[in-house]
Amino acid sequence: MPLLRLVGLFLWRHAQKQKPYRVKILRTQQIQSKNYQPTKCHHVDNTLQTSQYNRQTSSPPSAFTTGEYAFADVGNLDHCAKYLNQTLVTYGFPASLDLFANDPVSIARTCNCMYSLLQQRQRDVEFRDSANEQRQRLLSDISRLEAKVERLEAQIQAKDREIATITRTEAKATAAFKAQIEKLQQERDEFQRMVIGNQQVRTQQIHEMKKKEKEYIKLQERLNQVLMEKKKESRSGMEIMNLLQKEGRQRGTWNGKKADNDFYKKIVDAYEAKNQELMAENTDLRALLRSMQVDMRDFINAPNGLSKQSLAANERVETDPSQSPLGGKTDVFDLPFHMARDQIEESLRNKMASIKASIMSKHLAKSERPRDSIISSPAEGVRN
Repeated sequence: MPLLRLVGLFLWRHAQKQKPYRVKILRTQQIQSKNYQPTKCHHVDNTLQTSQYNRQTSSPPSAFTTGEYAFADVGNLDHCAKYLNQTLVTYGFPASLDLFANDPVSIARTCNCMYSLLQQRQRDVEFRDSANEQRQRLLSDISRLEAKVERLEAQIQAKDREIATITRTEAKATAAFKAQIEKLQQERDEFQRMVIGNQQVRTQQIHEMKKKEKEYIKLQERLNQVLMEKKKESRSGMEIMNLLQKEGRQRGTWNGKKADNDFYKKIVDAYEAKNQELMAENTDLRALLRSMQVDMRDFINAPNGLSKQSLAANERVETDPSQSPLGGKTDVFDLPFHMARDQIEESLRNKMASIKASIMSKHLAKSERPRDSIISSPAEGVRN
């Protein structure tokens, strides 16, 4: 009897495992509220179905433990043995078990069947443990994914707020950009008007410049013509023309550019010679003026020429040397004319005034002498 009950228990569990089963998904409302797709949760269905199967296999019916329901009885042993053999054959276990035999072969067959059932039970327990571990992993994955979903939802809300802020900022920037574009368009129009005005002024200036260039060319031609006429009248011009005429006799090797260069060189040489002549003449005039001033000073400083006060003033003027632009003392006649002009004029005026005063004093002295002689002669007559 206990053997029949044990075999029946294993067969019942194996039958329960092979039956098609459906288990409702736990936490369906939470998954639907978070918009999970059913195709993504098929492994959860399998896991929950496995856990339901484990609960069913781990809690056998009370018929085998409490005695409320008995599979085998004294009255149905043959029927139970036949049913067990059919069920074992159906599920692939060794069949044709003779549970009432006492021979070793039947007992060995029964032991092999029992060993197969024990191995199946062990595999069921291992499968249940692995299913439970997988279930725990899946539950932890679900919790982690839920936390990640919540975090992503918070990030989405933050991004939505940022998008709203950026949208407002973009609207303000767009308005400012449009205003700036309008301002730039106005400035561009004004600049275009200025450019057009400048182009008109430039065109007018170019026209005037061309006109001035034509006038300049005419004046240059006229200047060259006048210069040629002046040179023809002078001795140097005659020499230059003679040289040009001599060079012009060689028609085969005559070069107009070289002749022009020689012509201008001759003009420059003549100008330099004239400048040297003027400088020599200026030096002679400076020396003459210096000697004249010395003569005038000697005349003024003569014993009968001037009073002591005028003599002291002239000596003070003469002994005060001029300051050169570099800070040293030099002769006033060695300075450029525009620097020494005022001082030379003042010195000459002072000397002329001194000479005039000397002449007037001499003239007065001569006019007073006859008067004194006339006054003295009547006095002598009275004495007599």
